[in-house]
Amino acid sequence: MRQWPPAMQLMGIGWYVATCIVLGVVGGVLLDDELGTGFALTLVGLALGLASAGWGGYRMLQDMFAAQANQREDAAEARQREAERRPPNDDAPVDDEQDEEERA
Repeated sequence: MRQWPPAMQLMGIGWYVATCIVLGVVGGVLLDDELGTGFALTLVGLALGLASAGWGGYRMLQDMFAAQANQREDAAEARQREAERRPPNDDAPVDDEQDEEERA
């Protein structure tokens, strides 16, 4: 599966958080209207929506950060493999001490 850009992943997390909160509040309001409980179930729905949004958002962010770290590690390994495949450049000085001795 194709990896989404980080901005799109963050937008998805934002929609997830908003949806959880809205569904919790709307569910609480509908239950309050049906059961005549004032606004108690709205608060319960809000709390459940916030809890599920927080937990799910946290998990989604952790997955996103892990994927980004894996991409960086893969890129570093690819650069290392490319550097190992290149033939050594004989014209380049080996270290700075050799340059200083030649200048003296």
